[in-house]
Amino acid sequence: MINYLKLDNDHFVSSETDTEDTLWLAVEQPSEEEINHLVTTYKLPKDYITGVLDESENSRVEGLHQNALEEPALLLLQYPHATVSPSGYKQLNTLPFAIILTTDGKVITVVNRSTDFLKHVFARAIPDNHLSIQETLVLYLSWQVAISYNYFLKELIKQTDKLEGELKVSTENSQLYQMMDIQKGLVYFESAIDSNLQVMNLLYGAKIFKNPRTHLPRLHDILIEMQQAATTTQIQLKLVDKITDTFSAIVSNNLNNVMKILTSLTIVLTIPTIIGGIFGMNVKLPFADRDDAFWWIFVITTATCIFVTRKLKKRNLL
Repeated sequence: MINYLKLDNDHFVSSETDTEDTLWLAVEQPSEEEINHLVTTYKLPKDYITGVLDESENSRVEGLHQNALEEPALLLLQYPHATVSPSGYKQLNTLPFAIILTTDGKVITVVNRSTDFLKHVFARAIPDNHLSIQETLVLYLSWQVAISYNYFLKELIKQTDKLEGELKVSTENSQLYQMMDIQKGLVYFESAIDSNLQVMNLLYGAKIFKNPRTHLPRLHDILIEMQQAATTTQIQLKLVDKITDTFSAIVSNNLNNVMKILTSLTIVLTIPTIIGGIFGMNVKLPFADRDDAFWWIFVITTATCIFVTRKLKKRNLL
């Protein structure tokens, strides 16, 4: 699907066709026909568009070394995306996001799935600055990608804190699955953010920006936001590892306590079995000639069980 956008009072609005006023082509899940149309119309390398169809595509730049855009340029970033894991819980992944600068001053963005940060861009006014629309969109979209990482990281921190509190009262397998999904998401984030940082650092020397004094402060803010996301990701990965180790220790300790109690109960319950076995033998035994022999044996057995139980409790074995 191709959404043709033009500016109207600093807001992007859709139009039915590609006209001279069209500044931004927002492409989502492009069909083969749409890919061929864009490649032919704007003389694009086909891999600029098809690259986002591969969800494992790495961040990269192409064509930003030009003094003027004689050929289309590509900025490919990775953005966070929420899905449902095979275990049924929220899973965070990263997907490629292509920003293509055409030779006629337009911007083409390509994604293979719907994104929340693009919806925010559509709904808000474009920042007022002295940059061209291409430069503005490159920086603004990169900023949205950067803050989307920090948004999802805040959600992960809340989820981790909630699970940490639940560890005190419960040790179910579902919590292990959630921890595993959080860990997977953080690993994806760490790799994607590092790749994005390398790409954004290349923009410092990009010759497509005509006025460094205008774009460098904005680029600096983007890098700070991405560096913050990278630091938070690394910290959370270490914390999740520690929590997972603690969780395993709690499970192991609970299992030991259960086994300790069961072993102690087995010892206590073995006493009546032994005494009953002895008095069940067909030989001369104490109390054999008494009519109240059963009650004497019952009292002795009960007293012995109580004595052993108290000894076990004193030694914290029951």
